[in-house]
Formats: sequence, structure tokens, C-alpha cells
Amino acid sequence: MKKLTLSPLRWILSGVLGLIAMTSLAQDTTWVQTYTFDTISTRRAEFQFPASLDTKRFEKVLMYYKLKCSPLTTWDNYNCGEWDYLAYTRIFEHTGIMDSVQFDGKKFKVNTIAPASYAYANQAYFDQQYRQVTRRTVQSSDMHAISGTASSVINFVNAGSNGAKMQWIVSASDLAANGIVAGNLQALQLMFNQDVSELENVTVKLKHTLAASLTAWETSGLTTVYADDIMNIVNGANVFHFAQPFSYNGTDNLIIEISYEDAHTASISSGLAMQTLGSGTSLFYNNRGGVFHATGSNFADLNLSNVNLGGDVTVAFWAKGNGVAGTNTSVLEAVDSLNHRVFNIHFPWSDNNIYFDAGNGPNYDRISKLATAAEIDNVWHHWAFVKKTSTGQMFIYKDGVQWHSGTGKNLPVGKISRFVLGANAAEGNFYNGQLDEFSIWSTALNASDIAAWMNKKINNSHPNYADLELYYDFDGESGIIDRSVHNRLAMASNTSAVMILNNSYIAGTESLNEIPVFSLDNGTYNAPETDSVLTAVFPEVSVKFNYVASDNSFIVASNEKTYALGTIDTLTSTGATIGSGPSPVDITETNATITYYEPPFEEVNDIEIGRYITPYGIGFDLGPQGFTWIYDVTDYQKYLHGMVDLAAHNTQELIDLKFAFIEGIPARDVHDIKPIWQNWTSYNYADMANDVVLQAKEVVLSDTSANFKIRTRLTGHGQVGNGACCEWQDKQHKIIIDGVERFSWSIWRTDGCGENPNIGQGGTWPYAREGWCPGDMVTDFDHELTSYVTPGDTVTIDYDITDVPVNDPGQAGGNFITAIDLVSYSAPNFQYDAAILDVLNPNSYEYYSKWNPTCSNPRVILQNNGSLPLTSCKIRIWVTYGNFIDYVWTGNLGFLQKEMVEIPITNQNFWFGANPSNGFYARVIEISGSNTLDEYHQNDEFRTKYTAPEVINGAFYVWMTTNNKANENKWRLVDQNGNIIFQRTTLTNTTDYKDTFDLAPGCYSLILEDSDDDGIGFWYSAQVEGETTGGFRVRKVGGSMIEIFPSDFGSYHRYDFSVGFGLGLEEEVSDNELMVFPNPSADKIRVELVGNVGNNAKVEIIDMNGRVVKHQSVNGNNQTYAADFRVDDMQNGYYLVRVSGDNGSETTPFVKQ
Repeated sequence: MKKLTLSPLRWILSGVLGLIAMTSLAQDTTWVQTYTFDTISTRRAEFQFPASLDTKRFEKVLMYYKLKCSPLTTWDNYNCGEWDYLAYTRIFEHTGIMDSVQFDGKKFKVNTIAPASYAYANQAYFDQQYRQVTRRTVQSSDMHAISGTASSVINFVNAGSNGAKMQWIVSASDLAANGIVAGNLQALQLMFNQDVSELENVTVKLKHTLAASLTAWETSGLTTVYADDIMNIVNGANVFHFAQPFSYNGTDNLIIEISYEDAHTASISSGLAMQTLGSGTSLFYNNRGGVFHATGSNFADLNLSNVNLGGDVTVAFWAKGNGVAGTNTSVLEAVDSLNHRVFNIHFPWSDNNIYFDAGNGPNYDRISKLATAAEIDNVWHHWAFVKKTSTGQMFIYKDGVQWHSGTGKNLPVGKISRFVLGANAAEGNFYNGQLDEFSIWSTALNASDIAAWMNKKINNSHPNYADLELYYDFDGESGIIDRSVHNRLAMASNTSAVMILNNSYIAGTESLNEIPVFSLDNGTYNAPETDSVLTAVFPEVSVKFNYVASDNSFIVASNEKTYALGTIDTLTSTGATIGSGPSPVDITETNATITYYEPPFEEVNDIEIGRYITPYGIGFDLGPQGFTWIYDVTDYQKYLHGMVDLAAHNTQELIDLKFAFIEGIPARDVHDIKPIWQNWTSYNYADMANDVVLQAKEVVLSDTSANFKIRTRLTGHGQVGNGACCEWQDKQHKIIIDGVERFSWSIWRTDGCGENPNIGQGGTWPYAREGWCPGDMVTDFDHELTSYVTPGDTVTIDYDITDVPVNDPGQAGGNFITAIDLVSYSAPNFQYDAAILDVLNPNSYEYYSKWNPTCSNPRVILQNNGSLPLTSCKIRIWVTYGNFIDYVWTGNLGFLQKEMVEIPITNQNFWFGANPSNGFYARVIEISGSNTLDEYHQNDEFRTKYTAPEVINGAFYVWMTTNNKANENKWRLVDQNGNIIFQRTTLTNTTDYKDTFDLAPGCYSLILEDSDDDGIGFWYSAQVEGETTGGFRVRKVGGSMIEIFPSDFGSYHRYDFSVGFGLGLEEEVSDNELMVFPNPSADKIRVELVGNVGNNAKVEIIDMNGRVVKHQSVNGNNQTYAADFRVDDMQNGYYLVRVSGDNGSETTPFVKQ
């Protein structure tokens, strides 16, 4: 903190945009320094403001916000941040009031919903459905054992599985060797080793093949010969009689498949006898194969609450996207009890990068890489995401091979509060596609183990099995069952989240070099007959989580599979119910509220006092000293006392932030400021338009205040819908007072971001947006409430905005960052007070650099700070004291209204003898013809520093090369009064224009404009519209370049210069020496020039209106030109003496007394 009191000359700032100025009146200013360029990454800290501020009265309080681009910044690899980021200046008001937040939750949830009560069974029960089957009986059997060497027994009917499938191949030679010839195959016989009373949904399929072995499942060309239930499987031979014969051709190899699906086999096992036979191979999958089917609107909660994953974590799964390339997705996200992200995978994000985030706290570690469409959609790939905090590494493996990695990633994942699969933790950014073989490990799996196990079912032979936290293979049933030892179920948001895909298995297929012991029947069978069988229907599983309050969150104490209460139905083959009975178990549980309290905390109000948008930083710089923006924060001065908890900007640029407390009497005293609804926040556009937020609110006005104002600060963000709302959409905003619309305004930057003095930014900087521009501060809009209300009354304040367009409903997803405050004031302190609020030119403040330096007519901002209307005042300006110009302004300004006043330079001697370092002054000297009416004089005068424009003497030309959008451009040459000397308004594409000028003494401006706000050369226009780059130069005739205009200047670029005289600026170096003596003179002078201006020389005396009053032709003898003039007949005043010839000219001032 630094305090500095400057007197009697101090820097002050006032005005709409704010301007560094220095006044000659006796106003003391206290400066408080907060952040400096040295505080590179600290963006929230406490600063002690001087106690002396507590007893003083301030005319204004200003915040000086200076940014500088630097390689020291930590945000990214650019000196200025790459993108246009929101940056807030905030004060955290510590109230000293302690509070604790109560959080209520529910005792249980079922499929992510918390019902008031739940009736269910905790044991599976089965509806039964008739289905028609075809059967044949044997006339005569001719069974042939396909004999090999007995090898092992494989559990085909396996406890814990609800199905299985096996395919094997047998060669034609082995078939022939065992008596199978061309003809009908009628039955298959297999050897089981344990009795099974019934096996449902058994299917046998056969296929001819030329393949010698099986390397992948055959899924096409198979003929179904058996589809039935089989009763009374015995320990030994069991025959499956085909419903139709299979005509074997006698020459091809044969593929045989058998599978079943049975909901009753959870506790039954029976093995198939296996054998080796020639080159016969088989494939075996031990369950009903399923996947997690993410539809783009569903998700699952994983039972990982209160589980500490530590520092080393692996998440692995198979995935196949369904049109997610180019969209924003999270395939999973985990948060802690503070809702901080600890694990997340964007799979992908809209830029098609896969982002892997892991780490506990307000920040997290991240690695990312661009993925191809083939890696994202339509093809199954195995992915493993590994966080190895012990070495600071993160890895992404694809199909068992390292795909990406990062180092320096040391944040541990830590304890999980909620883990969501298929979406983010806020149940948004849904993934669309299929997932399988999902596992989480509390260790960093190595590359070799990932590759070795990606195609296998995980079991206790895995080297890291002890670190397996959960494992979902999505097989067998509709519930998401954990195959690890922890029984951590997942609760899907819909019961159809698990999809059974029995014709395709992602992982877990066993490849065997053996085949079943089997026989085939070549006998004769009777004609087929139709029968019905009653088959169990797989029930839908609902997962129930039971919660308790612990560790500042609701954790899952237990989970269970449940079955929604209903009846046991008997169904026809078409699904019609023909009989019902009660379910075996009937439990009804009433839900209840459970509660926890967060630790006590202090109530802290988050107050935004200013908002800024950072520049697009690629290739951009804010100058060696930085760039300053100045905010009027007078309304917020109550927060700027004592120890101030202050946050400002981000870390894209360096920041220097200080406050100026300018003592004096304000137009009215600030009594209070407070938010009408809540402190600044982001609101969804649809919610604003549909009155979900910012609803009508009753507000009690202070009965000790006299004036009231509503201050609004809104910026539109998001690029959603066809109109890219709300960054690129102009919406109308309204305030309604007691049911009557009182204020309606637009925040659209109608001035165009192309008028920003920070030209040449990256990105799309020059295009207008909803309430903001890159590299500029956000403008507040004030609405005077006083005339519509009475102090002490209760008023109803409501906000409204343009409705979401019916033809573009997508715009509803945009948002507005919003701060709306009610400010209470005293009555006006003066009846008559005219203030010079600002000087736009001349001024060296960088914010006005698009107009400066200049010697055009000065422009000042006049404000009425008195309660009575201001209808006229006299303004005096000067750059040399005593050489005044007085200007009488007339108009009608109400209280606090302001107007830009342009003051004509009627005395051409005004600029002569001026020294820019002495400054420019503007002062109110009379109100309504009286020099005594003005009640407050500290704001009468305003002084600015300024820089003199360049001097051009002699002939020069403007050389413009148009681009291929010349219709967007025009340029003009104007004098100091804005009179057009020359202009070009119709230009041809890709054409050179050269226009030559030799101007009389005076002040001039060259102004080049672009109607599309993109200058005459802009990267985005070149890329999107094919626009080429033009050029605009000012050059001396036969000499050097004077000025080259930048091409990326936005909406306009202005170059000001003087002719015949300089405003204290050191003129160009010349070998010529021009002398006038005596000077001043009352009767006669001699003019001598030593040097060379060429032939055809002449000497002219020119008055300040540009008229030549005397002249002589001269010849240069020995490089000397001389002439004598009588001047006693000339009026007293300032003149110019010019000697000019073919090679140039020289000019010097002369004073006639």
C-alpha cells in the first residue's frame, strides 16, 4: 500500500470514459496502491487503506487499471493471454456474521430418483411367457461320435452367469473319419458332467466353412437348427434334436454353435466335456454379453462416494462413439465434497480434443490431444487413462499403446464424493455411444498389463487385482453389477442403460485349442410338430442407493439390487397377460430427509466494482509502459476502507491497480449501494426471458436519502443457436418500476469494437458484441430513479429482456453476466455547478489515441452538477496563458446530464508559442452570463497533457492501394473545423490512388474509414471472406515516407498534422537556416535564408487565416535568399514567413507589433 498526497498540482480523472488530467485547483488526492507488475500471479489479496480516508469527503474515487503484456505471465505461452477472457474487479466484504449452511438429502434413491416411497422385492421374480417351438421325434438314429482325445471340462452352465455361447470348428476330414458323410444332420449330442433340471432358450446353429480355425466369432450365414428349452440335462450324454435337418455337403468344414440364456442359472453349474481333435478350435464366452448404452440423455451414478483413490489412479474401458465428434461431452466426471472436479474425461470436446483431468482441489492437472473421427466414433477402441502422482505423470493409452502423456502433474485425486458415468457431475455434456469393460483402479497400471488384459475378463489372476476398486462388464442382466470384491453397484438413470449384444463380444472371449466331446446324428426323423414352452422373462433390475450424511456430503452407505413391486404374470407369445399372481416379497419403504451442516463460515459479500475483457493476445502488445483504463468507482467507496479484500483481473497480463481519492464536494453524496437481487452472477438467457430469475422484487427505499439510481452492468456471452447468442445478439433490456416500464436500453456496442484504440489484436477483436469489446472495460448504464419514487416507500422493481426468438430457440442457452445495484444519494449539493468533466482532445491519454495528437478544434465534456437546468455557460481555453479563446455554449442540461462541446479555434494565434508540456486548459468562467452563479469551483477547470501533431511543410501526396473490398472504404482530408478539403468516397478494387496536396498553414486530419470495422487488412476477413490487404501512405513529393497507416485499424484511422507551424514539436532537421529580423518589428523586416530551396524561389508573409499578405520573388546567390519588406501597414499579430522553391520550403513565425 502506498499513500501519496499531491498538491497543488494533482492528477485527476473524470468523465464517461475517464481521462488522466491535472487541475490547477486545490484538490488533495490520496493514492492507494494495490497490485503492481511485480505481483505476477497473485490476484486476490488484502490491502490496508489509510485510516484518514474514513473522515474525508470525496468528490470522486477513481480506479486506475493498468495492464501490461509480459513473458512473465503464467496463463499461457503468450505475453498477453491468447483469448478474450472476462476479468472482474471484486471486493469481498467481510460481514463478521457467521453462518452454517444446512443441506438436506434423501435416505435413498432408486435409479437416480428419490421417490417419496418405494415398493419393491429384494429377490428376483420372473414373469413367464409362452413361445412356440418346433420339435421332431426320431424314427431311427445313426449317431456318430466325433472322437478325439479327452482333455478337460469347461463350465458351460456357470454359476453367476445367465447365459453362454460356444462356437467350434471341425474339419471335413475328421467328420468323414468318424462316419459323417453328405446328407442330413439331425441332432447334436454333448456330454455334461452335472444334472440340470431345465435349460432355457437353448440355440444350436451350424454353418459350412472353408476356414481351418476360428479366430473371431462367426455372426453371419449360420443356420438355426435348434431353438428350444431342454429338460433334464443329465450327467452324461444329452441330445439336442434339430427342429430341421442341416444338409451337410460332405466336403466343407463345419462350424457348430450352442448358446443359452436362462435367468434361473445363477446357482447352477454344469460342465461340457472337451477334447482335442485335429486342428479343431473353439471360442467361448461365459455370459450374456452387454454394454452400457449411453443415449446422450442418460447417465449412471457409481458407488464410489467417500472412496479415497489416492494419487495413482487408472480408469479403463472400451468405447464406441455415436456421432459425438465435434461435440462437448464428458464420458465421466468425479467431484469431491466441495464439488471440485477431481477426475474428468472430455470424450471429446467440441474441438475434438480428448481432455483428461485429474487432481484434487480448486485446480486439477490436465493433458489433452486432438483425436480423429475414427478414434472417436463408430469403431471400438480400448482406452486407459492413468494418473501417476508418484512420478508426476499422466498417460492415455489407446488399444494398449501409449497415445499421449504429460509430466509435472503432481496433484492427487483424493477422496470422491460423486462419480458419474455418461455425463458430467452436473448431469450435462452427455456422452452418446457404447461403453464396455469399465474398471477403476487405485494404482497406475503399466503399459504391459494394460495391453495384456484389454481383451480379457478381469479376475483375481490380474497382478493388480488388490487395487481394483470396481469393475463393470455390463453382462448378464440389466443392472450394473460390480465384478470386483467391493460390490459397488452403479445406479443408472434408466433401466435400459445396459444393452445385451449376444452377437458381438467386446472382450472376454476365450480362444481354445479344444472342442467339445460331441456326436452328430445322420438318422431319420419324423415330420416337425409345433409346441409351446413357458420361458422365464429376465426381470429389470433397479439399483437402490442408501445414503447417510457424513464428511460434509451424502455418502452411499449401502447399495442393493431391487425389483419394482408388481405381479408375476403369465404372458402369451404376443405379450398379452393371461394370468397373474403376487410377487414373493413385498417391501414398502418410505423415504426420509437426512441432513448435514457445513462448518461455520463468515458471510462474505462478493461485490463487483468493475469488469474488463482481456485483449486477444496473439501478436499483440500493450506497450512498454502498459495501457491504463480508468473507472469511476465513487458509488463503491463504502467498500474501500480499512482492510480491503480485493481480487482483480486474471493472470493473462501483468496488472498495476491503484485508487485515487479526490477530496471535495460531489454533485450528491453517496449514502449506500446494494444489489437489488443478488451480487453479480451469470444468468441463463432463457431464465431471464421467462422470468425465472430477476423477478419482480419489493425494495424499501431509504427515508434519509433523496436521490436514487439503478446501476446496471451486463455482458452477453455464449455462441449458441443460429444467432450465436448471447455474444453476437443485440437484446433490449428493461427495468419496470411498480408495473410501469421506466427504462429501456441496449448494451450492444453500437460504436463498434473497431473504435477501440487497442488495434491489431488477435481474434475477431473489431466486431461489435453484446455489451463488450476485447481489450476494453465494460460500460455501466445508470438509470435515474428519483422522479419515479418517494423516499421511504416500498417500490417493486422488475427486469425484462427480449424474448427468446421462436425461430431460433437454441439462443436460450446463452447467458449474461449481470450486476444490478441500487444506489442511494443525498439531494444535490448545488443549484448551479457547471463542470468540465473531460477533454477528448488535445490529450495524450492513450485511451484517446485514435483522435490524438491533434490541433483540431478542442472537444470537452460539459456536465451540469447543479439541480437547476444549465442553459448557457462560457468556456475559456488556452495553451499559453493570456492567449485565450472564450466560447459561449447554449443548450439545456438537466442534473448530471452531459454534452460534448467542440470549441472552434477562432484565433489563429492560439497555438503559436505553445509548449505542449505546459498542457491544455479548459475552464468554465461564467454560468448564464454571471461569474458568481457557479457554487463550486474545484471542477471548473480541467488540464490535460498533450502531444503536438507532426508538421508537414511543402507538397506531399496520399497514396492509397485498395483491397478487393474497396466499397467498404472512404477517406477524407479535413481542416481543423472539419471542413472537407478533399475526399474519395467511391473506390475501385485493387487500385492505386495518388493525390497530391500543398496546403496553406493550419491544422489538418486525414481520416480513413472502413464500414465493416475490419480495416483494409484483417486476418479473419482474409480467411473467411477472401479479403486482401490494402495500403495507405503519406509521402513527401520527391522525398521520404511521412506516415504509413496500419491495415488492421478497425473502423477508422486518423492522422493529424499541422502545416506551416509546429506546436512545440521539434521540426524536421534541415540544413537551411531561415532568419527574420528584427522580430518582433513595427515597420520593416529583412528575411534571409542560407541554404538551398531551389529555383523559382519566393518569399511570402502569411496571416493566420492562410492568406498571403506580401510576397517577393528572389534568386539564390551563393546559397543565400534575401528580401526586405515594409510591415507598418500590416495589422498587429502573428504571421508566418515562408521561403519556398523547387526543392522545398522553410517557414518561421513573425510577430508584427
